[in-house]
Amino acid sequence: MPRPITATIDLDALRHNLAVVRRHAPRSRVLAVIKADAYGHGLLRAARALKDADGFGLVELEAAVRLREAGYSQRIVLLEGFFEPGDLPVMIEHGLAAVVHSPEQLGMLEDFGAAGALDVLLKVNTGMNRLGFAPQDAADAFARLSRLAGVGPLSLMTHFASADEARGIAWQVDSFEGAVRGSVRARCIANSAAILRYPETHFEWVRPGIMLYGC
Repeated sequence: MPRPITATIDLDALRHNLAVVRRHAPRSRVLAVIKADAYGHGLLRAARALKDADGFGLVELEAAVRLREAGYSQRIVLLEGFFEPGDLPVMIEHGLAAVVHSPEQLGMLEDFGAAGALDVLLKVNTGMNRLGFAPQDAADAFARLSRLAGVGPLSLMTHFASADEARGIAWQVDSFEGAVRGSVRARCIANSAAILRYPETHFEWVRPGIMLYGC
């Protein structure tokens, strides 16, 4: 028997929290993270509340297609990219962006050819140790992606491991800047904690996640 539990979602609170992001990073575009069914808040419900965001970040290809088919024209980024070559035509058809974080993904793109221009974000692992190219490998990955006719816009990103801790982020910023030095591209590195605490990381894009949901 289902448990009689109800969650009441305040969409005005989501809109308010997006406005807080704008106040803290007024010169940056906002990629609102709505992965995992918007952290359980409901994908399309959250997207409606956050419709003024410049883009959305998700993990599941099916959810990204659903969002696009619901009429959202913003940039939609798959934060874990693609997992098999068959994902690529679907992403191009729906105008989705992919985070490229592994040699396997890079190889799939090279084998795919120039069937369309895919919006790509190259992810550098600067210490989160979850996804991304090691800093010493990032320049080569960037060069290989830059040579591909099937890659359109090419951006750069990383993920902070300690933006909400006393250790801070300077060590990761230094690692990121060293890895991508000379690569003049849009950057997306500020997560929720960095948006609130480190304005020097507010580059072309910021990437709020849990702060949109009151955490």
